[in-house]
Amino acid sequence: MDAMLAKTSIRNYRPDIDGIRAIAVVSVVLYHAGVPWVRGGFSGVDIFFVLSGYLIGGQIFFEICSGTFSFLRFYQRRAKRILPAFYLVTSFTFLAAMLLLSPFEAYIFAKSAIAAILSVSNIYFGVSSGYFQTTNELKPLLMTWSLGVEEQFYALTPLLMVLLARIRRDLLLPVILVVCTLSFLFARSYLKSYPTMAFYSLPARAWELGVGVALAVTELNWKRKLLSPRWSQAAGLIGLVLMMAPVYLLTSAMPFPGQAAVPSVVGTAMTVASPASWINRKLLSCSAVVFVGRISYSWYLWHWPMLSFLRIVSGGIVRPAVVALAIVASFVAAVISYYFVEQPFRRSARLPAVLLIRYAAISFLFLAAFSTLRLGHGFPKRYPSLSQDGDALSDPCVADYGTDKPHLLPRCYAASDPRPSVVLWGDSHSSVLAHTLHRASNEQGYNFIQMSKSSCLPLSGAAVFLPEHPLVARECIQFNKKVFDLIEADRRIRIVIMTGRWAAPFHEEDIYPLVSDSVRKSDAASTDYARSTFVRALSASIRPLQNSGRHVILLDDVPNFDFNPLMRYRTALIPARHAIAVWMGAESDYGGLAPAAFTSAADTSTEVFNEILKSIPGVELIELKSVFCDSHNLCAYMSGNRLLYSDEHHVTEDGAEYALRNFHFPKLQQ
Repeated sequence: MDAMLAKTSIRNYRPDIDGIRAIAVVSVVLYHAGVPWVRGGFSGVDIFFVLSGYLIGGQIFFEICSGTFSFLRFYQRRAKRILPAFYLVTSFTFLAAMLLLSPFEAYIFAKSAIAAILSVSNIYFGVSSGYFQTTNELKPLLMTWSLGVEEQFYALTPLLMVLLARIRRDLLLPVILVVCTLSFLFARSYLKSYPTMAFYSLPARAWELGVGVALAVTELNWKRKLLSPRWSQAAGLIGLVLMMAPVYLLTSAMPFPGQAAVPSVVGTAMTVASPASWINRKLLSCSAVVFVGRISYSWYLWHWPMLSFLRIVSGGIVRPAVVALAIVASFVAAVISYYFVEQPFRRSARLPAVLLIRYAAISFLFLAAFSTLRLGHGFPKRYPSLSQDGDALSDPCVADYGTDKPHLLPRCYAASDPRPSVVLWGDSHSSVLAHTLHRASNEQGYNFIQMSKSSCLPLSGAAVFLPEHPLVARECIQFNKKVFDLIEADRRIRIVIMTGRWAAPFHEEDIYPLVSDSVRKSDAASTDYARSTFVRALSASIRPLQNSGRHVILLDDVPNFDFNPLMRYRTALIPARHAIAVWMGAESDYGGLAPAAFTSAADTSTEVFNEILKSIPGVELIELKSVFCDSHNLCAYMSGNRLLYSDEHHVTEDGAEYALRNFHFPKLQQ
């Protein structure tokens, strides 16, 4: 990010600015390394944003005031500062992808790389994922999202500042402050409904950069620093505390970047405005701290792909010693990049137009390479045994996030089929079983109906709350009401199979709390609360169905793992990846058995089922754990050469057949 780059030419060099960069980059790196006491290290990016706005916005304003601003020179400076190191790291990730990624993984990587080259990776990652989801750790170019935010900001900011300066220069600061206010209000509002997009989007982040711009414009207008040396001492200390506190106090579960980002932003602005304080002159200007700040841009770029590829190789879990080694290696790579790539290219004296054309040509070559990789579907011939490997195809019968209605396509709900019907009702865990159950129902003379929604258990009046998708709980409750009404109205339906990730509300870390008729987390989201709510909600789904003559089957969930079996399978079949995994000391036994994870939550859900069965006789419970697991809690994720799981808790089509190989529909009286 530009905040980590070279000093602006309009001010005397301030080593304390590099010191602030050092705090920011160390916070981010330690957070990404998984250091437990740096739970809010992601706030380091907000520090960078403020610094970027201060340095680059101030440069633009100074040149506008002096009549020397040139769009060509502005983008020339940005290209020289950002692109050389970015191209180097991107080249590294491309080579590593060719060596270590399966065809499908390389295909997905190519899409993110194209977005990064076009400076829209923040939009790409915002649409395709949530920042705090585990799968994001396996995306080698995720760190480029912040570059996208900055590049989009600086595509618009010079135009706005030049236009306002020509109309009336004293309007510039008020307009900047108004834009910051609107951006902050947008971030607060968007967090309530679309927190992932709020995290990644420019409109929700512009206020952070804008605060830096406003500070620089105010200083340049006053032609002096805002704070006297006397007030600087207090402001420098308070600013440092405000910057550092979120690093230790924030968590990924907190809504961000709304109010929670204010301490980082205000603290950074206060510290920047206090160059005369002891904090700035001594602590932040210490030579070792300043050195880290100088190489912070390259370190930011290098550390994430190294950690990401190690997690890909190991299946998600990397030993602390290996993580530490990766951090050291990324630091060394950053130092080399700084001296042999960043600095030489920054000193280039080529004319702006010539230099920009050359960088555009290089970007085009990268786009061509990544587009070829994408169009070639990751080059399957690299690893023929994985040529059919990939995520499960999207199921058109699954209602995704954003909808509260079941899909009534003919393949999901054949309204004209006169046969007695079986309905499958549940979340994505039901959808992966649908194909096998559909075939079995047809073989036994039943019409098959599927009613599935992502992250939506078949409960009446209750749902799991997902912090990254806060609207899903309300959608789920409405979805289940409509499914229930449809089942009640369709007299063909004789059997109702209910299944899902039943253990989700009882997870040891309460990552999916259960809420009732609300999208807000309950004040009593304890295990006892979840248990009583679960019993009430599931009973409310079952009793009316039974009373209307339907046969209800509760299909217990398959065992879950704390690693990704698909990634472990890929590692076993990619020689370089397997060799690195063995060197790392990662799990190298690919015999297809592993201990089940989250067993406490699974046991709780089973206990709740038994409690419900006692109060509602006639419900059939089919338990799948014994199908996969032996008496030592070792559970199969492979059967021979067949992979049974596509991730930690979803089975493949082969896994569904394995799980249901002994399943038979009951014979009901006509």
